[in-house]
Amino acid sequence: MACSTIELLNILGKKWDATILEEIKQGNDINFDKLLSLNAKIYPKTLNKALKDLVGIGLITKEIYYQNRMKRSRYLVTLKGKELLISFEYFKQANCLNNGNPVKNCGECELGPNQVSDTNQKVSEPI
Repeated sequence: MACSTIELLNILGKKWDATILEEIKQGNDINFDKLLSLNAKIYPKTLNKALKDLVGIGLITKEIYYQNRMKRSRYLVTLKGKELLISFEYFKQANCLNNGNPVKNCGECELGPNQVSDTNQKVSEPI
């Protein structure tokens, strides 16, 4: 069994995970399709893997429910995930103070995963 801190850093160090976690926090009823539409440059397979990883370490939960007899699912940030997001905010603020960069949502950052220089192609993590 790996150290939980190392496991967490390995997952959150991946290209999309912090952005996905922030978007789940901001959305009240966010499902796979909504996340896919918010992150136009992510492949469904990459999003699915990131969601499984975030569920696996307890930062989000996948809730299954029924609406008009249809099975639906949505993702919610857990208490552990909310606590981590608070730490992200401190990190962003410190970065802003030290580098003069404005605090931004990871999905809007010019260096974030939704931004690709010189191409409009989807981006995936290396295999």
